[in-house]
Amino acid sequence: MVPSFVEVFLKKERRMALMTQKKDSGLCDQVQPVLLDGQNFLKTLVQQCLQQMLQSEFDNFIRAKRYERSSLRRGVRNGHYIRRLRTRVGSLELRVCRDRKGEFQTELFRRYQRSEQAFLLSLLEMYLQGVSTRKVGKIVETLCGLSISKSQVSELTKRLDAQLHRWRNRKLTDCYPYLIVDARYEKVRTSQGVISRAVMIVIGISASGHRSVLSVEGGDSENESSWSEVFKKLKARGLQGVVYVVSDDHGGLVGALGRYFQGVRWQRCQVHFIRNFISKLSRRDAKSYLPLLKDIFSASSDQEAQRRRHSLVEHLQSKHAALAAWLDENIESCLTVNHLPIEHRRKMKSTNMLERLNEELRRRSRVIRIFPNETSCLRMTTALCQETSEAWETGKRYLRFDKEQDNQNTQSYAQKLVA
Repeated sequence: MVPSFVEVFLKKERRMALMTQKKDSGLCDQVQPVLLDGQNFLKTLVQQCLQQMLQSEFDNFIRAKRYERSSLRRGVRNGHYIRRLRTRVGSLELRVCRDRKGEFQTELFRRYQRSEQAFLLSLLEMYLQGVSTRKVGKIVETLCGLSISKSQVSELTKRLDAQLHRWRNRKLTDCYPYLIVDARYEKVRTSQGVISRAVMIVIGISASGHRSVLSVEGGDSENESSWSEVFKKLKARGLQGVVYVVSDDHGGLVGALGRYFQGVRWQRCQVHFIRNFISKLSRRDAKSYLPLLKDIFSASSDQEAQRRRHSLVEHLQSKHAALAAWLDENIESCLTVNHLPIEHRRKMKSTNMLERLNEELRRRSRVIRIFPNETSCLRMTTALCQETSEAWETGKRYLRFDKEQDNQNTQSYAQKLVA
């Protein structure tokens, strides 16, 4: 009897399920010992991950895998040595590969340890000042033991702060046509009690299209004086070629931009504008009008955006006259991005990229909750920003400018882009 289509299909499905089960069983055999290791399972996973990163870094240096014959090979393997790395999950023992000439130097420890030191120093300062929670106390005792002295913390602080200070005040030699600017707030303990301190961050898109964190500074608040100091310092360090800035509509920030970057086009963050727009409507009305606002921002040209803008203002006029006037008066600054090349607009219409960095900072600071002092807050923020910036600068290009342009004429080229 000829089997039916259904029988053939079911038989095939059972065979595929059996093959998948075997694969999953093999994977479980590898992972299960790690997961069953109780308290050490996270430490084991982190150690395995870092060990793979070290191996990959060494393979890239040698330009050949183990036992591989290659004309591109630049050295010969010569065993390994043991290096200990202290992390939040405990002390890790890693095998670092060596080449016969001793030329290989891994970047992993320098980058990883810097943010770990900044995080740990914040915990140590809280611990020594007697303001740590039980959770912080347990972490410190696990990582460092009970023999923690103020002199040890002071020595660690001096070395790390010197590195971070040099990076924060480094000379800027490239052109940065685009800037993304924002600030966030952290709770800091002072002699007057716990206060909120602003951490102001500036990201630049260079002529090569790579991102860099250009500035990390602390301030009392986001007033014009604080932002003026940030921009003044950036210019003193050599910032040049700026033609376009995107930020939130904070009065002090916009005022400082007008003073130090005259003639530069300013883009109001569209995401923040949408939030402000929704806050002025009921939930029911927001569902009706929000798609119309998004249609304005998705227009393919400035002319089309203006046409949709006038249509929405007229639509709002009958029921929400005040909102119509507010929209007509403020939306113009949200449409500056339409003067950029179309391939740049999606990434440069808001501060979302900087918001993602802020989310990572928030994830770290949530553990500490209240920084023991202002220096500690700036230290940890700077350490994480430096590592992020280094990864950006050596990673994929974020935007593409004209391929024929170089650093010397990028400023004039970028000016043409937004003209």
